[in-house]
Amino acid sequence: MARAPSDLTSAARIRNAALQAFAAQGVAGTSIRDVAKAAAVSPGLVQHHFRSKAGLRRAVDDFVVGRAIEVFGDPVRGTSPGEDARQLGARIAEFIRRNPAVFAYIGRSLLEGDAPGGALLERLLVLARAQVDQLAAEKLLRPDIDRDWAALHVILINIGAFLIEPTLRRH
Repeated sequence: MARAPSDLTSAARIRNAALQAFAAQGVAGTSIRDVAKAAAVSPGLVQHHFRSKAGLRRAVDDFVVGRAIEVFGDPVRGTSPGEDARQLGARIAEFIRRNPAVFAYIGRSLLEGDAPGGALLERLLVLARAQVDQLAAEKLLRPDIDRDWAALHVILINIGAFLIEPTLRRH
């Protein structure tokens, strides 16, 4: 059960404020002061919990990957639930609907083109590849499919659709 924002620790409120700010303005366009103001804390408290903006970004990345693992399973522990591609697609759509800031952050982070964005992509690819491998193990994919491309395709389609959603809505 999700906790109300007022019940969160100060570190969690700061992380959530950073997620929102990074999603809206990008990491480069967001200062520690911006995050502190949004979280209604001092910049010193942000630095106390996260040391730096890079530390704050790592915490946001960990949160984002953690949310994905909650929904899609942990490939390291083998908790990816078995399902067909249609069910997986429905679960992805529901995840996007319930976590718009997470998807906005992922898109923004990948667009920044820096090493942390690349590291986040790699972590997400591990999760996507586990889903593709699960589908293949259950004989729900063609045997000749390029699984690495299939995993990347899942990310590209979903993040891409989310990024151009405002334009799609106008058409």
